[in-house]
Amino acid sequence: MKLISEITIDSFRSINDARLRDLGDFTALAGLNNSGKSNVLRALNAFFTEFTDGESKLSVDADYFRPNLKKKKAKRIRISVQFSLPASFRFRQGIEAVQEFLGGVDFEIAKEWDRSGAAPAYFLNDAAVGLADRTKIDQFLSLISFRYIPNRVLPLDVIRREHQALRDVLVRRLSRRSEDDHATFEALRIKSAALIKHLSSRIHGACPDVADVRLATPSSWRDMVFAFGYRLISGDIEVDDAAQGSGIQSLLMLETLSLIDRDYFQQFGWKQASVWALEEPESSLHSSLEAQVASFLADISTDVSSRLQVIATTHSDLVLQYSDRAVFVVKENNASSFTENATKRQVLERAAISGISRWVHPILASPLDPIVLVEGKSDFLFLQQALALHDPTLRATVTYLEQLQGGNVTGGAEELLKYIKSNLSALRTRLATAPVIVVLDWDSASKRAEFQKYINDQERCKVLVWPETTFNPHLGKAFRGLERHLTDRIINAADNEHVGTKADGTRTISKEDLGSFKARVLEVLKAGITAADLEHARPFVQQLAGEV
Repeated sequence: MKLISEITIDSFRSINDARLRDLGDFTALAGLNNSGKSNVLRALNAFFTEFTDGESKLSVDADYFRPNLKKKKAKRIRISVQFSLPASFRFRQGIEAVQEFLGGVDFEIAKEWDRSGAAPAYFLNDAAVGLADRTKIDQFLSLISFRYIPNRVLPLDVIRREHQALRDVLVRRLSRRSEDDHATFEALRIKSAALIKHLSSRIHGACPDVADVRLATPSSWRDMVFAFGYRLISGDIEVDDAAQGSGIQSLLMLETLSLIDRDYFQQFGWKQASVWALEEPESSLHSSLEAQVASFLADISTDVSSRLQVIATTHSDLVLQYSDRAVFVVKENNASSFTENATKRQVLERAAISGISRWVHPILASPLDPIVLVEGKSDFLFLQQALALHDPTLRATVTYLEQLQGGNVTGGAEELLKYIKSNLSALRTRLATAPVIVVLDWDSASKRAEFQKYINDQERCKVLVWPETTFNPHLGKAFRGLERHLTDRIINAADNEHVGTKADGTRTISKEDLGSFKARVLEVLKAGITAADLEHARPFVQQLAGEV
């Protein structure tokens, strides 16, 4: 979930004046040590809590941008956050005045500290907020659960602090206390098992030797004063969470926090969203567990029902791969700055060149998710949106040659085949649960056999062809590739001037106009499609979803 769209930081620690735009559901900040990545998270912590890290409150004397200390000007630190409230965000009854004061769903709140040590000044859309209206800003911010999780935190300490909330979740989910204490605590045990079912499954996926995880629930009302704790089960042996390695403890911590933060209406009653500022979530993890954690963060941040946004610092290519917004942080002339308009692929390559993370073959990215490899950008835009419309929970990476290779790549079946032939060894090392699925246009169907000659591993590599049964019946053979499966709405939005109608009623277009028409279709697809635009393509989209 995207709640914060932009952060502007002025004169805080290593950041003189920088703006971080276009934050995603899961934003990953990569950079060398001491580049200033963590200062973004500390600035957010100061904005929401007035603390920078640990128990240290923001202090202009201590936290002001050091190179400017000698300049003869008033010393101030300013942190601005641009909010874009999702449709699910609700203002509870009784604070309608707060919603009216904010003036809409897109607005910027800033806090500014000076050397007086007094409370910060508040601003709304650059206008100073008087004392009478400060409460309204605080009431809005109280609707958001903010968590700053530094790299040096001990996972079990976090889990122990959260167990009171976890106990509250479990006890509340019992419909009523049974007169039979045994029945009550048996119900609590059953409910707790259901509550952490997802956690147990993910731990087992990351560490197959762990068969199950359970909460050590109490057996009497007196026991309720103690922390529950986890028990990890391997065969006939149960081991306390405290005896686990730091990697497993880290995953347990993230799962516990997610469990609590997902339970908004029952647990918090009025909390509407959560923001995690997370330092290097990959710390202490082996590679497969690192992938599990990165995938987990992507899952919980893109799940609309969780209403959670994640901003993380990282040195991990896997965290970058699973983020939906990657940013490179550099420090030049003692000041931190952020890359503008860099793609995730470019950030990954820069991180590898800088020695921050490993270089990863593009076809091996997102190792836990299937890859759908298509002929061109229009296919990419349409299928990426179509799969999301069909099943928002589906995890698959749709991509095309220009994304994989960079540069000016023409695409098409011939270029795709060359890429497959050149990268067979990499393709065959993907997990069977995360295959590469090549999707050919209907007019490339004759090449399927040639693709299959090289892709002969039906578990790790597959070839699908757009079927003729999903043609728009109004469109004739002149429409090549994807366009022949598109709805009249998309065709009309792209071109009403050059598309003609034949005597038999089918629509057509000249070869001379086809190239410019396809370019206009691309622009329409960039603007977004709806479920109605799957009218003809839906059967194939369903087939593809079944393969991934």
